[in-house]
Amino acid sequence: MTVMDVDEPHTGVSEELAAAATAPARWLLELASADGVPLTQTNALARTVVREIAERWPEGWNAELFGPPHREWDMPLIGALHEGLKRRRLVRRRGRKLIINPRGRKLSEDPIALLYEFGLDLGGGDAFTEMVAERVVEALEESATCTREQLVAPAHEAAQWGWRGPDGGPPSEQGVSYVVGDVLCRGEAYGLVDHQPDPAQPKSWRTLISLSPAGRMVLGRGRTDVTGRVVYVFDAELLNVAGVSATVAVAGHEHLTALHDGIQQAFNWENDHLYSFWLDGQFWGDAAAQREIPGAPDTDSKTADLPIDELRLTVGARIAYVFDYGDDWRVMLTL
Repeated sequence: MTVMDVDEPHTGVSEELAAAATAPARWLLELASADGVPLTQTNALARTVVREIAERWPEGWNAELFGPPHREWDMPLIGALHEGLKRRRLVRRRGRKLIINPRGRKLSEDPIALLYEFGLDLGGGDAFTEMVAERVVEALEESATCTREQLVAPAHEAAQWGWRGPDGGPPSEQGVSYVVGDVLCRGEAYGLVDHQPDPAQPKSWRTLISLSPAGRMVLGRGRTDVTGRVVYVFDAELLNVAGVSATVAVAGHEHLTALHDGIQQAFNWENDHLYSFWLDGQFWGDAAAQREIPGAPDTDSKTADLPIDELRLTVGARIAYVFDYGDDWRVMLTL
């Protein structure tokens, strides 16, 4: 739908800052890349993994007060990080282990790109969470620090227009507050959001919330790519089912394989079938316009391992995508 660009990179961009913010995520990705991350019977992170994370990053857990954590959701930040890595399809489950995907391996070696990926996921999952995340970021951009109530208020106000709760009426303030909490938990897990005690109420649990320095890099100035690269945003229409569509965003330096991963995530598909793109927008059309899954049986075909920037796309460009040649799922991508 749009192409976003930044003429100059953010002046505060620092690989060291991005590396520090994404350290827990990169550690998990490294573990998933080696022997795999052990999981419980319910597919949560194993206790040994949770406890090692708590030891490596003790600011996320008060061991002196609570003792060692016993399960993943004892530490909500770790649960949020685990879910985010799966939602962005950086990891996948194989049996009782979490293993890395090719895209996760690539991003684990680029802290700035990984940080940007997490910025895209702050409201990931559904349109309502995305709306709430946008209001939270707007409030945090306008003020150095905010209370939880100051973040809930604009999100709740926006939710009164066009949104409906389970009872058919506008979402309640309590319901919106729950989603705000989810967004903030993700943000803190991704290194994008900070919490600090409220000096006005030192004896209470109340905290002040702000964007971290890394968060301002990623989420400020229009929430574009912190490296100054072009970001391509596509309307993805599933032609097999009427009325089903999604939005998929990828950075220009990424390859068509990353666009494939984004489509998989958007439609909640399992990434275990062949796929092809047709750059002329014609399904099963000109072979010269086809870009196939890398490693496809037809070794003469051109693969999707191609940077999107090299396609020289303009607004309105259409790309045809087919997934699972048996079921023939067809997605029309419009820039």
